[in-house]
Amino acid sequence: MKLLLMRHGDAEPGIPDRHRPLSDYGRKQVTRQALAHQQDASKLQQLVCSPYTRAAQTATLFAQKTNINNIAIDWLDDLTPQGNPRAIEGFLQQTQADNLVMVSHLPLVGLLVDYLTGETGTSMGTASLASLSMDYPAQGMATLNWIHYVD
Repeated sequence: MKLLLMRHGDAEPGIPDRHRPLSDYGRKQVTRQALAHQQDASKLQQLVCSPYTRAAQTATLFAQKTNINNIAIDWLDDLTPQGNPRAIEGFLQQTQADNLVMVSHLPLVGLLVDYLTGETGTSMGTASLASLSMDYPAQGMATLNWIHYVD
């Protein structure tokens, strides 16, 4: 399985947190990241996203800019900031996709990289994209291929 993990782009301040939209800068970040990874995205079979506004906007923009509009966005409540890596592990074990992207938030996105790879202290800035490979999606079984930052 190849998993791309993306943190949402920069967002406007405000409350409630779940409704904060991307800032203009955040849209530019996501666009740059998507354009840089069009080839990686061409193999994607599934796009899974947190239901929070800034993550949804990131996923939609990423899909548009990488020309994967034929893939519907699947919403997963477990991808919110307080999500549980074990729940994501369970989702990954159930999916039929071999190549997918997930859009999430801090602290979950860094914790998820650490959980799947056995690493510690992974840092994911806004609109960062990480590539992981694994034969089976389970704790400590993934290899971190790269993390690309936009800033």
